[in-house]
Parts: sequence; structure tokens; C-alpha cells
Amino acid sequence: MNKTFASILTILIISFFANFDQHIFAQESVISEIVIEGNQRVENETIETYVSIDIGDEFDVNKINETVKNIFSSGFFSDVKVSRRKNTLLIKVVENPIINRISFEGNEDIDDESLYDEIRIAPRSVFTKAKIQDEVNRMITIYRRIGRFDAAVNPKIIILPQNRVDIVFEINEGENTSILSINFVGNENFSDRRLRDIIVTRQTRWYSILTATDRYDPDQLSLDREELRKFYLDHGYADFSIESSVAQLSKDKEGFNIIFSIEEGKKYNIQNVSIENLVQGVDTKDVLEQLPLKNGMTYSVNKVEEAIDELTDIILLQGYPFIVVVPEVQRVENKSLINVNLRVNEAEKIYVSRINIKGNDRTEDQVIRRNMRLAEGDAIVSKLISRSHTVIRNLEFFEKVDIKEVPTGNYGFSDLDIEVVEKPTGELSFGGGFSSTAGGLVNFGIREKNFMGKGQSVNLQARLSGRQQTLSAGFLEPYFYNRDVSLGADIYDDIYDYQESRYVLDKTGINIRSNFALSEYLNQGVGYTIETRDLKPETGASSTVIAEKGETLLSTLNTSFTYDRLDNRLNPTEGFSSSANASLAGVGGDKNYFKITNSNKYYIPYNDKQIIFGLTMDTGIAVGLDQDILLSDRFFLGGNNFRGFEQAGVGPRDKSSLDSLGGNYYYVGGVNATFGIGLPPELGVRATLFSNLGSISGIDRSSSPYHDDFSPRLTIGAGVQWQSPFGPISINITQAIIKEDYDKTEVVNFGIGTFF
Repeated sequence: MNKTFASILTILIISFFANFDQHIFAQESVISEIVIEGNQRVENETIETYVSIDIGDEFDVNKINETVKNIFSSGFFSDVKVSRRKNTLLIKVVENPIINRISFEGNEDIDDESLYDEIRIAPRSVFTKAKIQDEVNRMITIYRRIGRFDAAVNPKIIILPQNRVDIVFEINEGENTSILSINFVGNENFSDRRLRDIIVTRQTRWYSILTATDRYDPDQLSLDREELRKFYLDHGYADFSIESSVAQLSKDKEGFNIIFSIEEGKKYNIQNVSIENLVQGVDTKDVLEQLPLKNGMTYSVNKVEEAIDELTDIILLQGYPFIVVVPEVQRVENKSLINVNLRVNEAEKIYVSRINIKGNDRTEDQVIRRNMRLAEGDAIVSKLISRSHTVIRNLEFFEKVDIKEVPTGNYGFSDLDIEVVEKPTGELSFGGGFSSTAGGLVNFGIREKNFMGKGQSVNLQARLSGRQQTLSAGFLEPYFYNRDVSLGADIYDDIYDYQESRYVLDKTGINIRSNFALSEYLNQGVGYTIETRDLKPETGASSTVIAEKGETLLSTLNTSFTYDRLDNRLNPTEGFSSSANASLAGVGGDKNYFKITNSNKYYIPYNDKQIIFGLTMDTGIAVGLDQDILLSDRFFLGGNNFRGFEQAGVGPRDKSSLDSLGGNYYYVGGVNATFGIGLPPELGVRATLFSNLGSISGIDRSSSPYHDDFSPRLTIGAGVQWQSPFGPISINITQAIIKEDYDKTEVVNFGIGTFF
């Protein structure tokens, strides 16, 4: 019995201690505390969000490993260690440095600002090796886009106190990778040379230093494909497709060979053009005759789009904004013919709920709103949205203009979201040049086109040449009292040496002007000018010039009408413009006369604008009101307005001194053809053949005998213009075919000018 009791007692004691040991062990396996060390900038609370294990949990190797991965993934730390100290989980971290400064060395082709815009790291951000390598790869990609495939980027890390680093990207830009060749496969109707002129990318040639189009750029290659597509579709090849476009790097890595594989397909002519009108009340009778799309002509996508625009405008004028014109193109079976049907559908009536403007940090909302052709509550018409986009873009205040129609959820209403990206609108210009008529010249100007963000224009300009010294200042408010009426003022002082008449005229005056739109393309201007004039004869001047010596006060009311449908005001290739100006002198002042001038321009493109035909006609007449027209108020003809004659080389002339006396009425017309001369278009070299016909006559008074014959003068000539990197350079050679003996001709005329 005693033995049995002893055995039971022994078993109980052993069991107790065994359970006690297990309890103790279990307690030691539970986390009672989490300690974080090594962090300086990152708060404990932030790090704890990445910890996958909590107090009270058992030590779990898998959760600990997950914790390490999570903390690393935050990007804040370069090293993470987790250890156990009894019941304490110890997390030691080493923080990544903070970027103090970023700089670039060795870059010339791409400036620092452009590189800063491309990279994603910035000062005060966290440094990691992975981020730096990403930026290295990004910069190498940027350089490859501009044709520098040998570019190398080496990041240099400079350790600073307080766990900071400077990063210097050492760049070796390498050599430009040129375009060795551009070839086409599958083209039968157009030569390789013709197609090379269409695309933007150019083969590297000796003159490529003047252009930037001989570099391989994948984005530019995409643009090339689109240009080819537009070209073929505009020449009747409705089935045209590009099978592939490949850029092969040469073995020596010095350049690319680019190959376009194309399928031209058949060339189509238009068999029949029709209009299918599905809108009641719209009159499309006899409209076909007004459209640029005709039966029998070569099929052209551009002509179809022009016809849609023209038809839309005609219907809009009838008061039907809710229409849409859909082109239906149907190929005639087994024939190279296409039928084009313009279907006029009634569009869904949607009105403007709100106009929201974004991105205009400097420009006031009203400047954009007043140029919109739509307002809140108006019917949304795609044509008017497109026109609004054009008008706002032409303000030249913005790099980008985007207008989107956004549904509101309210049936029949949409918002118009206008997003703009502003650009600098201030201009500081300094330039110079030389011409055979004006001699050397220097020009300086300051202009702000968007003064105070209100759309106002302020300018100051000075001009100095062998003939002229001018100082002027001006201000223009394009929307006076928030109406579509501009109001501006100019003050000027102009000294001009009329060497052909041997006198100097000093004019100081003020001009107040206003302009307003009568329609989309027709504008009227009104103005008032008052100026003092001082005529100073030079040595050897004729008695007629001497007789007009001294000061006069001129006060004139002016009005003008301008109709402009040119595609480009500076370098027109298509369209028509006409302007008429009238001036009435005598509202105060010493002089009384009525003067009218008219100017017309018409441009016709041919063969995809390879040749531009131009027609011009200018006329003018001045009539004295109970007094003679003075020399300083007459017209002069020659030089830039009548090629082949010197400045003021045509018309009435003093018989003894041969001074030019000007005339009271004139006309001059011109015809010209501008075309390439076989050089690549990117060089900007064009030739011109031209002819001018005109005359000038009429003198109210002269104190000495003079020549005056209103017989026509005729000149023919040729010229070359080069839009060089240094500015425009031109030279014209002209021969006077019909002239008077007393006229002064000019065979060679040239000009060199630049602004920067």
C-alpha cells in the first residue's frame, strides 16, 4: 500500500512539473513587446503599418519574413533586420538617404530643364538604387528618341551629412545616329523620291546640320505613316494600306535604314456625288453646284471633308444647327469608280449646361469665354466647337487647347470642358538685316500679348535703318467693355528719308483705332489720326519739294473693311483676301482730301501645294477737297510694291532734278508662281516666277516742268527665297519690259533679315 501510494505521488509530481515546463515554454514563445530601432525620419506608427505580427502572437517565421518584405517594399529603408530578444521582437532599420540635389553633366543636345521634366525623382524625395537605375534607363530612352543610340549615363552618388545625397548624372551623349536610307516597297504610281518628300523623316545629307529631321524617332515614324496614308487617300487610292514600317540599325550602329512596305491598291474616280436629305425643312436643292466635290474628279478624302464642311455651313445659315452630315462611300463593282453620298441627318438636340475652364492660371476666364462661339444655354454644334477651338488657339496665349463635351446626366444637356496649357506671351525681339532698298536696318521691340492676363496687348518698338528712324508705342483692348469690339491707341515718331525725292519727313502723331466683326470673315475698322509733319528739303531738291517746306497738321478719319479667307496670313498657300481703306482728311488740321485704297490677294495651290499660284491687285486714288494734294500725301510706286523698279521709281518725275513726285492714283497687279527647285523641302528654298503690271499718275501742282504718263509698265522676273536658320534671305532678278524713259529700273533686288 505504501509502495502504491508512493508510485501515485511520484507520477503526480512528474506530471505537475511537466505541465509547468510546458506553460513556461508557451509563455516564452509569445510576443510581449515590439521594439523598432534605427529610424530617424520615419515614425514608428508608419513602420508598424507594415508589420504582419502583433503583440500576443507567437513567434512565427513566416510572418516575420513577410514583415521584412513589407518594410522593404515601402522604399524608405536600405536594410531591415528582425531578431528576438526573449519575448521582444526587435526590428532594426537603416533608412534610405534623402536626395539633396540633382544635376547633369555633359549634356548639350538636351538641356537641364528638359531632363528635369522627364525624370521622376526630385530633391527631398527618398533615394534608392532602383529609382536611380530607372532614371538612367529613362534618359537613355530619351536620347535614343533623338537618334543618339550610343548615349551613356553614369549616376554619381555623393554622400552628405545627415543621411543626404547629391546625385550627378554624368552623360556621354554619343554621336547622332543618322538615317542612311529611306526606301519604299510596293509603290508603283509614285517614285521613292516623291514619297520621301511627303514624310517628315529625312535621309542624312550634307545640309542636315540645318535641319533636325534626319534623326531616327519612333514617334516621328508613326507620323510618317499617317502622312503617307493621307497622301494616298487624297489621290484616289481608297484601298491604300501600310503593311509594315521597319527601321534597321546598321551593323556599325552608325545609322538606320528605313523601309516602308505599302499596298497602293486601285486609283478611284468619283462616278456620282449625291445629297440625301433626311431633315424636314432643310433646302438642299442646287447645293451640289456649290460643293468642291464633282463628278469625274479623282476621289479625295480632303475634298470629301471640304464638301461636308461647306454643306454644314450652308445648312447652318438656314437656321438648322441640329444636323450632322455623314459621308457614305460605295465602290462600284468591277470598276475603279466610287459613289459619294452625303447624308444629312437630324442630330440629337443637346444644349450647353456649363462651360468649365481649367489650366488658365494667369489668363482670366472671360478672355477664353468671350472667344467661344457657344455660351451656356446654346445648342451644341460641332462646327461652332471647332471654330471656338481655332479662335482660342489663334490668341497665341496657349500651347494647347482642348474642348470636350461632357454629359451631365441631365438628358439633353452637356458641359463643355475647356482645358488649356498656358505659354509665355511676352516677346523681346532684336534683329537686323540688309536690303537693296532700305540698306542696313536694326529693329528692337518689346511686346506683351496678354497683359495682366486680360488679353490686352502692349508694345514698344524702335527701328533704325539707312532711311528710317521710328519709335512707337501701342495699346490694344480686344474686347472693349466686354463687347466684340477692339479699341487701341498708338503714339509714334517717324523720320523717313525720301532719297528719291530729296526730302526728309518727320511725323509725330497719335492714332486711335477700333475693329469689330461684321461676320465670321468680314471685319470693319474705324480710326482717327492726328499728326504733325515737318518736310525738310535736302540739297539739290526740286522747286516743287522746296515749295512744300515746313510744318503741317494732318487730321484724318479712317475706316476699313477686310474679308479674309486665307489659310495662313504670313505664308498663304490657298484662299482669298480683300481689304478697302478710306481716309478723310480735314476734320481739323491743314489738309483736306479723300483717299481710298484697295488690296486683293488670291492663292491657288496645285499638285499638293508643290506649286502655289498667286494673284494680286492694288489700287488707290486721292482727291483734294478744294486744295491740292501735297507731295507727302501722294502715292509712290516701285521697290517692294512694284518689282523691277527702284523705290518710287515709277511715275511723275521732275524734268530737271529727276526727283520722284508721286501720284494721286495708281494701280498695280501681279501674278506669280512659287515652287521648289529640286532641293529637299526642309531646307526652305523656293523659287518664284512673277510679272507685275501697273502705273501711277496725277499731280495737282508743280512749280517746275515734270514727266507724267499713265501708260502701263510691265516687268517679268524670277527670284529665290530661303528661310534660313539666320532669317529670310531673298534675291530677285527683274527685267522691265514696258517702261518710260524717265523711270528708274532695278534689275537685282535682295534682302537679308533676322530676328531673335
